[in-house]
Amino acid sequence: MNKSILLTIFFAASVLLSAADISRGPYVEAPDQTTAVIKWAVDIPAPSWIEYGPEEKCSQLMAVSPEKTEHSLTLHGLIPNTKFCYRIYVPNADGTGVQPPVEGSFKTLFSAERKIVDFLVIGNTSSPLEKNTEEIKNAMAESMFGYKSDFVIHTGNISSSGLIKDAQMQFFTPYEKILLNNPLLIALGEDEYGPNRFNDKEGRGFLTAQYRSIHTMPWSKGTPSYYYIDTANARFIFLDTNFIYNVANASKLDDKSSQFEWLKTALSKADSSNWKIVILHHPVYSSGDAPDKMSRLLAPLFEANKVNLVIQGHQGAYERTTPILKNEKSKNGPTYITVGGSGKLFEQKTFDNDWSSKYYALPHFAHIQIVDRKLSLRVYTHDNKRIDALDIYF
Repeated sequence: MNKSILLTIFFAASVLLSAADISRGPYVEAPDQTTAVIKWAVDIPAPSWIEYGPEEKCSQLMAVSPEKTEHSLTLHGLIPNTKFCYRIYVPNADGTGVQPPVEGSFKTLFSAERKIVDFLVIGNTSSPLEKNTEEIKNAMAESMFGYKSDFVIHTGNISSSGLIKDAQMQFFTPYEKILLNNPLLIALGEDEYGPNRFNDKEGRGFLTAQYRSIHTMPWSKGTPSYYYIDTANARFIFLDTNFIYNVANASKLDDKSSQFEWLKTALSKADSSNWKIVILHHPVYSSGDAPDKMSRLLAPLFEANKVNLVIQGHQGAYERTTPILKNEKSKNGPTYITVGGSGKLFEQKTFDNDWSSKYYALPHFAHIQIVDRKLSLRVYTHDNKRIDALDIYF
């Protein structure tokens, strides 16, 4: 359908409507080399119009999303290794056209020959109801905006209740500027399963009704809440660990589960020259008070498949381990980092472990860059003070 016909349809619809305002987003999810999903919400049912194209050619392509409050459009036919810009339009107040657009950008995933990738990591943006973390989050978002990134990883617990309305206040509003320009990739935390997560009957359907109605991760058939992406010279594997922590409707995870078999395949089939990075919510190793329920199951698999880095959440602190092999401090084995201080209460160290290298009960985020055979980890407080730096070589 050409641009003039799309414009005619959009303006004809908007004349019949009251003004709409974008109430959430836009934000980008499920990035691939040739596709991406743009999502946004408006405060009243209304159509929306999106223009997009390679950077500096934002009006090259156009699509119309029909009248509704929750909008989601999959953009097809994109080009790998490319930055795209986009503009979202909604009806204006007098019904004669559209409001000035909300503009953003994103990068498609990189092909294997590209050896550079940058990303940001946050976790636990949930906020206790009695604690105001708005100032911390606003400062953190501003600090994060100063770093080059291709996407943002969230280690789970987006909001304290798992409800859309709380996700808006606790996550989408303070991090709006970051999400406009970075695809979002999430490892599910227990809060995403809702307040009745331990009850099979009462908790059933919550994840679909709340989380899945506003998020589209790169799930495939048979992987309901876990997935991986390949970009540049790295494979990023996202797990759902909530079953181990008694979440009733979470994807099963034990040595006989489909998720475990999928994980073994995802690790073993990755290119041997690529970085292997695993992202999960609950920590495999932690000096906080999170009980160790996973090291016996997952650590041997990570070690056997030469995982380079494991990114964890849950604990309200930043921790970095030395490389760990067979539960001991080592010169070999994966390094584990916990990134869990983007909003919730900050939790002090509970145990002294030989393999614990850094531990900070402070608000923080991580910036990670891979350049060929070198991974550079830098961690900052919300007000942009560096608290950790490490280079890992393949």
